[in-house]
Amino acid sequence: MKTFMIVLHSLISAGLIYMVMVQMSKFAELGGAFGSGALYTMFGRKKGLDTSGKITLGLAIAFMVSSILTAFFISR
Repeated sequence: MKTFMIVLHSLISAGLIYMVMVQMSKFAELGGAFGSGALYTMFGRKKGLDTSGKITLGLAIAFMVSSILTAFFISR
């Protein structure tokens, strides 16, 4: 079970890193460095998360849960 949890945790963390890097590339211009993006300047910020934001949020929650479970199984 330990090996399975370590492999699962590694896959989740790799997916989370990839999704964060993809989202960072959307706001790579100068305005994105200060918290605003040119994407939202004309009509205001869009409400809610887009699909990639929802995937990133799900992976972040899965990462936290798998961190706790991996620590639990390794300590046993």
